[in-house]
Amino acid sequence: MSLISISELGNIDWQLPESTPALMQYDAQVWRVRVPKTGVRTERDLNILNAAERERTLRFVQQEDAQRYLVAHSALRRLLSSHTGIAAHQLIFTKNEFGKPALAPHHNTVNMHFNLSHSGQYVIIGLSRFPVGVDIEVVKSDFDFRNLLPHYFTTAEAQSIINAVSQTDEFFRAWTRKEALGKGLGIGITENMQKLPSLVGIDKSNELLFINGWKIQTFGTGDGHVVSAAVSSEIKEIKFLDFIQAPSLSI
Repeated sequence: MSLISISELGNIDWQLPESTPALMQYDAQVWRVRVPKTGVRTERDLNILNAAERERTLRFVQQEDAQRYLVAHSALRRLLSSHTGIAAHQLIFTKNEFGKPALAPHHNTVNMHFNLSHSGQYVIIGLSRFPVGVDIEVVKSDFDFRNLLPHYFTTAEAQSIINAVSQTDEFFRAWTRKEALGKGLGIGITENMQKLPSLVGIDKSNELLFINGWKIQTFGTGDGHVVSAAVSSEIKEIKFLDFIQAPSLSI
């Protein structure tokens, strides 16, 4: 049996470090990256991506989507470069059968796990020596979520959402927990969504999905976004850090 602890955090004290702090064995880092306004980017950001990432950036129809993707993947490469000592543009990634990315083994001698998510104004990046998952969503007040409840939530979870003071807010908080845990586990989320717990408290799971214990923490950004981070129960502290992009050039 594996224990999964789910909790709500209050106001987050985001630290702004002068340089990327070392990642201790039993710490996790959650980085917040602000996405600049559409129409602004850095050529330096574009140049540290690999060919496939650059092509995808330029293929987006909506400029705001291209901007988020560029900011997310350039920031991830810079952070991983700081921890591995390998130049950001030289990092090579692999993917598991469900599409979860990881550093190629010969670039990951420090046993670095990572995950990223982006939505609205922010990119969230999680780093740990253990598997980690993060998810951020913009809370859309007009989003019709009710038809999703029977497919992705247990009866108890659905009832908790329906009984909440703000049903939409509670739905997105529960959704990010499931997404973050699924990404941390590196599994196919859609087919396993109902098996992923989302209720605050301790879940004593007998599911084969959960070989080890997990902690999920959920918090808001104060401006219409909600975030969940899923980390191993081995983690003693999560540090919340702000990532500042290099000065941007207009295009």
